[in-house]
Amino acid sequence: MAQGKFSQPRSGKAAPRRSDLPPEPKRRSVREDATLSRILSDEPFPPGKASAPGSELEDWMRQLNLNDAPEEDHFPTEEEAPADAAPDFSASIPPVYNQEIRSSRHPYVSSVPQEPEEWDDQGEDEPITFAERLMGFVDDHRKGVLVGLCAAAAVLLVSIVLVVFFSVGGSTNDPYGNRILNNVMVAGVNVGGMTRSEAVTAVKRATANTFTKQDMVVQFSEETLALSPKKTGAKLDVSAAVDAAFSYGRTGTKSEQQKDYQNSLTGNHTIALLPYLELDKQYIQQALNEYAGKYAGQFTQSGYTLEGEKPDLSAEGFDENAPCQTLVLTLGTPGFGLDIQELYAKILDAYSMNVFLVEVGDVPENAEPDPLDLDAIYAELYVAPVDSSIDPNTFGIITGTYGYGFDLEKAKALLAGCQYGDTLRVSMEYIAPAEAEDILFRDVLGSCETPHTSNENRNTNLRIVCQTLNGMILEPGETFSYNEALGQRTAEKGYKMAPAYSGQDLKDSLGGGICQGSSTLYYCALLADMQIVERVNHGFPASYIDLGMDATVSWGSPDLKFKNTSEFPVKIQAEVSDGYMKMKILGTDTRDYYIKMEYEITGTSEPETIYEEHREGEGYTDGQVLQSGKSAIYVKSYKLKYDKETGKLLSKDFETRSHYQSKNEIVVRIIKDETKPSETQPTETTTEATESTTQAAESTTQATESTTQATESTTQATESTTQATESTTQATESTSQATESSSQDGGSGTE
Repeated sequence: MAQGKFSQPRSGKAAPRRSDLPPEPKRRSVREDATLSRILSDEPFPPGKASAPGSELEDWMRQLNLNDAPEEDHFPTEEEAPADAAPDFSASIPPVYNQEIRSSRHPYVSSVPQEPEEWDDQGEDEPITFAERLMGFVDDHRKGVLVGLCAAAAVLLVSIVLVVFFSVGGSTNDPYGNRILNNVMVAGVNVGGMTRSEAVTAVKRATANTFTKQDMVVQFSEETLALSPKKTGAKLDVSAAVDAAFSYGRTGTKSEQQKDYQNSLTGNHTIALLPYLELDKQYIQQALNEYAGKYAGQFTQSGYTLEGEKPDLSAEGFDENAPCQTLVLTLGTPGFGLDIQELYAKILDAYSMNVFLVEVGDVPENAEPDPLDLDAIYAELYVAPVDSSIDPNTFGIITGTYGYGFDLEKAKALLAGCQYGDTLRVSMEYIAPAEAEDILFRDVLGSCETPHTSNENRNTNLRIVCQTLNGMILEPGETFSYNEALGQRTAEKGYKMAPAYSGQDLKDSLGGGICQGSSTLYYCALLADMQIVERVNHGFPASYIDLGMDATVSWGSPDLKFKNTSEFPVKIQAEVSDGYMKMKILGTDTRDYYIKMEYEITGTSEPETIYEEHREGEGYTDGQVLQSGKSAIYVKSYKLKYDKETGKLLSKDFETRSHYQSKNEIVVRIIKDETKPSETQPTETTTEATESTTQAAESTTQATESTTQATESTTQATESTTQATESTTQATESTSQATESSSQDGGSGTE
């Protein structure tokens, strides 16, 4: 082999370096050349190469002296090795590894021998490239680089697993195996049993030539109307539609999900596409209007819309000052029966089903628009108010919420005057719930109506009583006084002179008739189960109310008093109307029973007959009855309680006694005048005297009979008194009170 200019001598020793040459560039080691050669050539690592344990590898490296051996050690001289032979490192490699490294050459060194590069005498040191630096870094930090590569591979693997995981449903607990339920239809495709990705692919395949490419054709009897996709802008969001299909059977309550599952086993469930479809609806309506415009007398259907935003009716967000909506009612017009709104709805339904043909057929002539059904519209728009209520535990008031609607009767009256094609605007309005006061006084605890007479002054007094008492509230535990509520009856308050009893005489007095008000209210208090504190019956029975249910009053005394023993306040409602005085006690009824009143007559006593003498010529007739007699009556009243649900009598309790006085019968007796006989007419005088004697005898006889009758009446009265021994004391007290009240204004009893 010819010796090159810079080749080594045969002896294997390096020639001395000339001093006039520049420094020789540092050569790369065999390991560096091999590593860089592999990276740059993408040559794979030797297969099956096992990594040596750390300690053996270090010993091996030291034996090879790879880290710090001089470069010339890696290039044997010609004497050590032939020029055509490759370097042999087998002697320095442990036997266990020598079995794996089949070649004595370095595994990363090319098998083709390379001649050393020739160096130019004028050459300079070759600069270190980026690749050399990179390989040096990798070589010096081999373990760190391997750890980093392993970590990156692990992150990549986890990412791939997560992508696959979420692409098939994201949950290993999905009851349907991350697949759509059976028989779910999207755009005419049964995607049941598919995964999301499979369903998206199937639906895209089915709609590839429809929404964006196919006309929507409206077929009439003799012509068609085509809606181009370029005009309608139809475009389906397939992924969103498939998501809706996937959600079927997976949303809602457990029972709803189970129901969806059962339905999927026996029938189809179609996903409406309209919510996921981009569509220029305004263009479609405009096209239909233009098409229908060629018909004379274009038909339009009646309908309604709401203008404005619906207000918030919740208790938290309600604003009473927020504007309400306006109901716009449109009356249709007769003509050809092309119902544009109905056709528009059919077209939208067709798009939603991935169908592109709508058949209309013949357009009927002289069609009449449907009348507006205001009752149905009101029922659809009406929002009922929620009235305030009472908390059953705390008895507090729970505030209600407002309702929403419109004045139905007013709207009907306005609509009656409209013609075809007219538009009527009706304002919506808030409907207030029942106030707390209305809730407290929603139940009728007791009510009574008593008829009044035709005496206008007396009726005026009754109206003043009702106006004063109406709306008066009695709190729990509070005692009501009739006299305190009305005050003294005076002309300044508007009271009139009207008949009232004074003793046994009926006379006009200021405020006559107010006892009818106290009696009516007393009966209400009995039915409301109020505690009666004070009550006195009239001296005589009242014609407007049952025995034992009346109550007489007079300024000062007697009075009507009762106490509210319920847990809630009560309110008095009073009015005069339709020939009756009407009163109610309103409140919150917590009772499970209702009350009825009954009375029982326990005894009576007959009246006396008193004769009132009058002379002839005074206008009376003999035997004329001036006053009818009335028997004394003894009464017991009872309170009966009945179960509200069954109507069964629960109890019958004694309430009070009432004693009504007797009234004597007054009869007229005529007395004739006596005259002396005249001297000139002895015969006539004698005759008159005889007649007078006869009359006197008859009068004596009548007086005797009257005395006998009076004796019999006295005997009967004595017997009645004996029978009523139990009630004598109370009757005496009632009589005394009635006598006292007869001297007060207003009277103690009225008819």
